Amino acid sequence: MSRVIFNPGIRKSRTIIRKADAARDAREYDRAALLYEEALSLAPGNAAIHIQCGHMFKEAGHLAKAEPHYLRAKQLTPDDPDLALQLGHFYKVAGKPRQAELSYKRAIELDPDWPEPAIRLAELYRTGWRNDAKRVAGRQLPYGSPGWWPDSDWLVPELAPCPPQSKLHAYAEEIAIRWLGRRERTRWGGMRSTLRGIEAIRGFCVSAVPVVELRAMLNGLRFCTAPLQAFPLKYERDDPNKMKYVFNIWHDFSNFVEGLYELELQFIDENGGMRRHTEQIAIASALPEDQYPNSDRLVSIAPSDPRSVEEQINSRPSMIRKADLRRFPEPPRNVLVQRVDQLGDMVVSVPAIRRLRELLPASRLVGLLSFANAELARTLDLFDEVIAVDFPDDEWERRRVMPLEKQHELRRQLDAFNFDVAIDLSEADVSRPLLQLSGAPFLLGFADGRTPWLSATYEAYTSDPMNNLEEIPAGTKILGLIEYFGTLLRSHAQVMPRQDIERSRLSAYGLSPADRFAVLHAGARLRFSQWPHYDRLAVMILEATDLKIVMMSDDPLRRSKLAPELVASSRFQLLDKRLPFDDFDALLSFCTVFVGNDSGPSHLASLRGANVVNLFLARHNWNEWGHENKGYIITRRVPCAGCNIHHDPEECGKGFACIVNISPDEVFRAVMELV
Repeated sequence: MSRVIFNPGIRKSRTIIRKADAARDAREYDRAALLYEEALSLAPGNAAIHIQCGHMFKEAGHLAKAEPHYLRAKQLTPDDPDLALQLGHFYKVAGKPRQAELSYKRAIELDPDWPEPAIRLAELYRTGWRNDAKRVAGRQLPYGSPGWWPDSDWLVPELAPCPPQSKLHAYAEEIAIRWLGRRERTRWGGMRSTLRGIEAIRGFCVSAVPVVELRAMLNGLRFCTAPLQAFPLKYERDDPNKMKYVFNIWHDFSNFVEGLYELELQFIDENGGMRRHTEQIAIASALPEDQYPNSDRLVSIAPSDPRSVEEQINSRPSMIRKADLRRFPEPPRNVLVQRVDQLGDMVVSVPAIRRLRELLPASRLVGLLSFANAELARTLDLFDEVIAVDFPDDEWERRRVMPLEKQHELRRQLDAFNFDVAIDLSEADVSRPLLQLSGAPFLLGFADGRTPWLSATYEAYTSDPMNNLEEIPAGTKILGLIEYFGTLLRSHAQVMPRQDIERSRLSAYGLSPADRFAVLHAGARLRFSQWPHYDRLAVMILEATDLKIVMMSDDPLRRSKLAPELVASSRFQLLDKRLPFDDFDALLSFCTVFVGNDSGPSHLASLRGANVVNLFLARHNWNEWGHENKGYIITRRVPCAGCNIHHDPEECGKGFACIVNISPDEVFRAVMELV
């Protein structure tokens, strides 16, 4: 029969350790260290307490007292990678980089799959500590660490995939607003959120308690009640009850008086609880849709139509535009060039202004200049007309200023020119606000982060490796601004047919050299950007034309879901596997018409000179990523256009109405025009 031997020292040490832990948590590091030492006098073989004691002496600044405890813990547990890592941290703090390096290497050796020691060792090397690491172009990684490879130069460990659990985190319960009006300068001051006409209010609420309703209020008046769509949180670590409740309100604010309002969004949960988001917004007059023909975010409806805003928007016809993406269909006629600073600024701007004259030989250039440089400009014959203004640099305010009455006078003077474009050549932002007095619809200047109202910005920096300042002439940067403007004046799209591919390659797909055929490319990398009506379109083309149809898809289930008319037709075939590139290229190059989503094949077909009908999801602007050669781009106007949704498609809140509601009839009409 065995006996249990009671050791009173163990009980006493545990009591002392609890006191030491409490002192540690209270950041009383000296007292905690002494208590841990007292516990060690009763249990000297406890490695964990030696480590804690070392930590406390280190935090208290007593490094000489800390080291013996770390070393004793190392003797007791020589194969502990975490202890080796902690020793590396200690020696780094203690100013002993060589010992820190050896400790980090020991941790890597003990646990090669653990990335933390390698990361810390790389940080040590990046401080400039000389070592035997693999060094390439001044960047280093420790031998044997993640990212180090024996037969290659230094790699990039941050590009390597992370363990799935590293993405998990505890979501905060929050209300996130993804879109709420535009930042504008208004009569009520600069407003972060200005609403005009039909607008979208889009976002989500994260809650562990189910949220059942959203109420939207303006100055206490409820103008909308909407349900929410619930989605699981992809990376939630702790609480499976937390959900993302998505909203996307489309509302017409035209019936509200212009002015400032308090917007309140109330999220009601199933227990009657409420979460609130409040924000001051401005309501201004609606913008006329015909003045912004290229913006799909601006939508108008008929005031007399009794249907809801959503019904009216979704029943509107789609926008079918020719694939002509030039920013300026015609060269601007009247251009204001602003240089309201010093004589030297004018001198370095001369090459840029002369280049602007070359780009716009038939346009009228007007110089808005300071008195300091106006006379020089006249001697150089740079402008058709010069307007000199007093725009002094105020030493007290440390900026250039112009009284309101002078601004009013200048605005009236500039209005007479009916400017199409106004350009500020100053890289500094002090004169940028003057552009707003020009009345021009297109304003161009250097990017500065403080002028979101500019139509276009230009940014270019070089860096002296010694002091990080510029190392190219200021005139070169100004010339770069004008060259950028020159790229906006015309299309740069090209048609580049292949000369090394013959139509005979199509015979492998049942197509003779004389066959006319349509390619319908139903796939896209982003599943939610795929138009869902390709089957219906294919049936319509078969019925109305003699075209053969080649449908391409990366959906393994599409074949099983094909319309019966397509399955029965000898003029239809589905290609649902990856093709050799030359075959794929030939199909796009020789097709009579190509119909596809916003994806790479649409651009390739355009490059080869095909007639392309591009069905464009409004997550981006059609005139940014649409094709640029022959054919059409079809989009829909929706108040949430430009959402930029990518990894979180559940945040749409409208079932991607901007692609789903493009009708087969609209696409068919565009196809028939090209056929």
